[in-house]
Amino acid sequence: MVQDLDIRPGMNQFYPAVTCNKGDGLGPFNLAIYWKRPYRGQGPKAPWYILTNLSEVKQVMAIYRCRWGIEQLFKDCKTGGYNLEETQVNDQRFLALVLLIALAYTFATFHGQRLRQLRLNHYAGRLQEHQETTLRQSDFSLGLYGQRWIYAMELWHHGAVQLIALKPHKRLFFQRGLQTLSLMQKAF
Repeated sequence: MVQDLDIRPGMNQFYPAVTCNKGDGLGPFNLAIYWKRPYRGQGPKAPWYILTNLSEVKQVMAIYRCRWGIEQLFKDCKTGGYNLEETQVNDQRFLALVLLIALAYTFATFHGQRLRQLRLNHYAGRLQEHQETTLRQSDFSLGLYGQRWIYAMELWHHGAVQLIALKPHKRLFFQRGLQTLSLMQKAF
């Protein structure tokens, strides 16, 4: 049983030729178990259990880490901005839509990468949870959020200036935000 294994944070184990369940005897598979070590008191609460046909734990972990980029892409296309599943278009329009999404996705991703390179992601990105200290956003969602911020400031510039004038003691914070906005517009 997996629960009986003595796996602690910072460890990885590899078990060849494991069957998955008692009844059907599904397998044999190789089982890689990896539990990332905590860093500054933060770390995952449980290990990764990965069934694979690969024979080395390093190779399994490298390939599994790459998978997260693919998962993020699917999330972005489904719910992160384009809602591809809800379009319900015919085949020809679907292909045209996918091409359009690919172009827009590439543009937004490059913009997000540029924002990250300029270290503007703390302004342009949002934390997913209040307790989180690391941004959990793809370059795509960072780029989209940055574009929204630029557009909103262009649209509501006059109102923003009036609101800023109401809080003169926060002037330095507003200046920092406006400087960041200027850098974001240059990166765009």
